[in-house]
Amino acid sequence: MNIAQRKKRRTKIIGAWCLLLATLTAVYWNHFDNAFHFDDMHTIVDNQYITDLSNLPKFFTDATTFSSLPSNQSYRPLVTSLNALDYWIGSGLNVQIFHWHIFLEFLLLLTLVYAVFNTIFKQSTGHEHPWVALAGTALFSLHTATAETINYIISRSDGFSTLMVLTGLVIYTRTSGLRRQWTMAPFVIGCLTKLTTLMLAPIIFIYSLLLEKPSMLVKAEQPAMSRASLRAISSSASLFILGAAIYWFARTMEANSWTPGGNYSAWIYLNTQPYVIWIYLKTFVIPSNLTADTDLDVIRQILAPKVLWGLLVIALMLALAWWASRQRRTLPIAFGILWFFVALIPTSSIIPLAEVMNHHRTFFPYIGLTMTTIWSAYLIFSWAFGDSPKRWSRWTSAAFLVSILAIHAWGTIQRNEVWDNDLSLWKDVTEKSPNNGRGLMNYGLALMARGDTEGAIDFFNRARSTLYGNHPYLFINLGIATNVLARTQQSEKLKEDAERYFLDAIKKGRSYPQTYYRYASFLNEQGRETTALQMVNKAIALSPGNKNALALRERLIQSESMTIEYAREVLEENPTPEGYLNLSLKYYNLGDYAACIDASESALAIRPNYAQAYNNICSAHNQLGQFDLAILACETALELDPKYELATNNLQLARQQLKPETPRRRPATK
Repeated sequence: MNIAQRKKRRTKIIGAWCLLLATLTAVYWNHFDNAFHFDDMHTIVDNQYITDLSNLPKFFTDATTFSSLPSNQSYRPLVTSLNALDYWIGSGLNVQIFHWHIFLEFLLLLTLVYAVFNTIFKQSTGHEHPWVALAGTALFSLHTATAETINYIISRSDGFSTLMVLTGLVIYTRTSGLRRQWTMAPFVIGCLTKLTTLMLAPIIFIYSLLLEKPSMLVKAEQPAMSRASLRAISSSASLFILGAAIYWFARTMEANSWTPGGNYSAWIYLNTQPYVIWIYLKTFVIPSNLTADTDLDVIRQILAPKVLWGLLVIALMLALAWWASRQRRTLPIAFGILWFFVALIPTSSIIPLAEVMNHHRTFFPYIGLTMTTIWSAYLIFSWAFGDSPKRWSRWTSAAFLVSILAIHAWGTIQRNEVWDNDLSLWKDVTEKSPNNGRGLMNYGLALMARGDTEGAIDFFNRARSTLYGNHPYLFINLGIATNVLARTQQSEKLKEDAERYFLDAIKKGRSYPQTYYRYASFLNEQGRETTALQMVNKAIALSPGNKNALALRERLIQSESMTIEYAREVLEENPTPEGYLNLSLKYYNLGDYAACIDASESALAIRPNYAQAYNNICSAHNQLGQFDLAILACETALELDPKYELATNNLQLARQQLKPETPRRRPATK
């Protein structure tokens, strides 16, 4: 090909790229206003930390800044940083800023997908295949399943970590020698976004083993396979070592409250994954049953028929990869298949995640399947029509490809509409995953937001018959909905039912800050500010970055301060031990422990045998770290009331904290 022909081809490719970008923007145009959903709420909407960019250094030292939900406080500092940046750019929760930022990163990622495809295809045949690489990029970009990641804002972790994987691979394939060590930069950055980036190390190992000459498995190059294997090991060893260190570091940085989420063994989870992988493969071919939240449960029967079917499919795929690895021309098929399986290791192996499958997890793996698919199609085309196909065959093939892309584009537009709001998203989930209790509950919440409280309660009750039936969030929402009906119908009975639901939620989820926050909101509405402040303080103790709980506490503190002023005036005219005890509790809730002690001692001056007052003194001294004084106060309380359980608990706490050498003295009383 002469220079003029190359320029002409480059111009056509640039034109095709522009057409693809314009098409992609048009296809995703209806998604830029789509709402925050699901995990977006606790990582973005309710997360106080992202509202201030000065918290940026803290994101890298404190995993609790990632989420307002303790169990989800994973170490992903760059995700939190990106969320904080978008919050700052949009001067708040401007969902369009988040979506545009993610979409622009997606476009950048696609240029790297094209570069990787072109490099892999060139390694296979010795010359570039820009049109095949562009066709593969178009298929991945418009694939309907890709919409699940692009629409789900917190899944920017999948998008950005994949961007770093591709950046590292491009650096590795375009450099040599020591310059390849620059691959470590995107490797580290990606791992600070999501640990799936660790899979760059085995991908580079497989690339070096298969595609760089000589290849270990290609028949014609096997005499030099020892050299190929040593090269592959040496070229990726530094990444494996660095990856192990990063994994250890990230795990040590996780919040103590963090949990992967699965309440089943790693082996049961692993047993389920062959069937899940089959679903992922089927969805790649026909993405007709995409859902934001599947109702698939773990398969507890070892080697059940579904599991055996999945294992058979995996075996056939690996057999195809082995066959394709024997000839250089078919190496991209093998590499794409192995890419798919390697990219699934973090989510489809022995780490039991809360959901056994999620369609947004396929974003990274589907790049490999796309590579396999588009190269297989090219080889079939070349076999059918030769290396110099006639014009009609090229146009026919192009028309077929455009038809496939058009179908995916239409599917993407439909998925964008589903992700538009909570009502449409969770309605879709209830239809495709009817046994998903969380989906039923969230659809009920969407109905309640539209004013259909009775319809919401109906879906909440339907959720109670599923595996999700004992989840504290379900009882929180039953409490909220029942309280709405109580206000509407002015029913004291319904109000009592609502409070019972809130208390049940706390019993079932003592480590969930939302249980305390929602109960506090209910109590505040009932005019029970003192108890509400106690509850919201418990919520904030579990989740210091919970924006809504912090705002409620601020309102309650202001209200409590006004109440204290009024209580003081009343006590000046009519001092009672009960009044001073109530005042001490208010001071305690506000964190003024010295004033709490003073008020309790005022109660004791009137009623010297007041056990509750001694207990309040004990609690306040515990908070001040004065455990010797706390012990004396609680011992006095128990002398007056031996069955006083709260004083017993406070005494136990003080004794656990007191150092043996600390001297003890009895507190003064008024």
